[in-house]
Amino acid sequence: MAAELHANSHRDRAGGATAGEQRSPAEQTATGLPALKLLIALVGIHALYPHQARALPLTAIDFTRGRLTLGDIDHPLDAFTPQAAVDYIHLRHQRWPHTRNPHVFISSQTAHTRAPVTTGWMQPLLRGLPVTAQQLREDRILEEAAVTGADPQHRCAVFNITPETGLRYTRFFHPDPTGSDDVSGCNMETS
Repeated sequence: MAAELHANSHRDRAGGATAGEQRSPAEQTATGLPALKLLIALVGIHALYPHQARALPLTAIDFTRGRLTLGDIDHPLDAFTPQAAVDYIHLRHQRWPHTRNPHVFISSQTAHTRAPVTTGWMQPLLRGLPVTAQQLREDRILEEAAVTGADPQHRCAVFNITPETGLRYTRFFHPDPTGSDDVSGCNMETS
């Protein structure tokens, strides 16, 4: 799913398919749901952990520089993410024009506080998707591993993961011939 959104981020700004193209299932699911669209972009393209996306400050999306920055993370923005962010921030401002909550995602419970949304806010948003947010993140990292030749140092630098986690992704593509490193069906990350 992350690959579909990332590959289709060139689509027109209105979110629809360009002439002669069909929208991916991921895009169809996110249509009309700006929060879901942005959450998919943050987790499925930029590989933020779900808790990082929920607590993301507004200042982390730098439209001027075209960057997503959060702690050690400093990613260039693709074409899909800024539009998804604009759509959600516009909706956010319409619903809660006077909120002082510093987080990107807010709800009716958090709009009048400074707290981030909870997993209880995120889970219903993701209901109906064929993957969890964590699986979406893992899919994005696996996609990057496939494209870059499974270089664990590259993944560690790009996705701010530990060397051990980077090696688990490598083993997915280059399993131990003895079979002792079977990673099929397991979570790639421990945190």
